[in-house]
Amino acid sequence: LVNGANNPATVYATINLAPLVSIDPGQYLVIAPAAYVVPNGVLKANLPGSADQIQQGPNDGLVIANTNTKVVIDAFCYEGPITNATLPIGMNISLVEGVVLPANIQDSQTVVRSLNRLPNGYDGNNAATDWAISATLTPGLANVP
Repeated sequence: LVNGANNPATVYATINLAPLVSIDPGQYLVIAPAAYVVPNGVLKANLPGSADQIQQGPNDGLVIANTNTKVVIDAFCYEGPITNATLPIGMNISLVEGVVLPANIQDSQTVVRSLNRLPNGYDGNNAATDWAISATLTPGLANVP
């Protein structure tokens, strides 16, 4: 999890996904507090606290990386661009894939909604076209508009 308030942006928390081994095609992963219940067949990684573990503010984001091979698998900045982030695996990266997420699609601190990859699961490596807003929250289920 990356805090983009600084330049370079810095990691403020990490979540070990290694025990999950892999995500099968069509399977979902939910990262949530330990008490949160996910649907059957959904993988889950627990956050260390009970609530408010992921920052929600200008220029925050996340990176999925293999710390053994030092390969970035995916990155996303959800409320403003992060073009320079220092990762604990010894590299600096941009979390912007393609074109930065448009302001009208970025995370909101006042409206309950979800940022979804739409069509469900699609990753064209362009934040501006891969992500959409949905008022329907679907953790562990297919994303819907």
